[in-house]
Amino acid sequence: SRRHSVQPMSADPPAGHRCGASRWQRGTLWLQHVDPPPAVEGPWPPLASDPDAFTTFARDLGADERYRFIDVLDIDAPPKRALAFVVCYPTGGSVAEAILPLFSTPPPPNAAFFARQTVGGTCGTVALLNSLLNAPGVALPELGLEGDRPSAAAVLAAPAVRAAHDRCAGAAGSAEAGRRQGRHFVALVKVAKDYLWLDGKRAGPVGAGPRSKKGAKRELRKLVDAVLDARPDALSSVVALVD
Repeated sequence: SRRHSVQPMSADPPAGHRCGASRWQRGTLWLQHVDPPPAVEGPWPPLASDPDAFTTFARDLGADERYRFIDVLDIDAPPKRALAFVVCYPTGGSVAEAILPLFSTPPPPNAAFFARQTVGGTCGTVALLNSLLNAPGVALPELGLEGDRPSAAAVLAAPAVRAAHDRCAGAAGSAEAGRRQGRHFVALVKVAKDYLWLDGKRAGPVGAGPRSKKGAKRELRKLVDAVLDARPDALSSVVALVD
């Protein structure tokens, strides 16, 4: 059954976290920033798809403890309280061609936060930021940014992001820095009345249909099935941000 094609890809979670005393509250509207910062550094260590490590990443940036990431083992029954999803799928072969129709729909007018990936090894962190910074109520005070509409460039350049990334990657990720991983992370978020795919390798958000009780299941199934059509042996991982 294809239901079992979604598997957690876990590594040992990094230990410890810190929360800042200052508060930065996400505003109700975001400016959409699609201009990437210049890529002036080498690749970062890659992340594994690990909900515990992702939760520590969020904590390191100051997210409230009520927010956490969990594995979604059955995409036909995603958690009802999910605020966003992070999907990790294998690349290579004809996967890029198979999933292209899913990432070809213009987004509806919205004020989604969107960060692009410009440095190797950061697709996981970009997907996490795109998930967290579009989730209602989530604040990341450790970014240390002023105002409620920081640009994507400012977010990615924040020292706290690199520190949280390195802690999330751990020693295993550091050993893999600069090597082709054969996997990619994207985010599925809810903004206003719509679902959006946010893929840091693309120019901007992609429309994923109107919000509904079955909207998340519909979009997750489309992506996993498309990957399986291209690579029948593929294992994808889906993680949900919940409160």
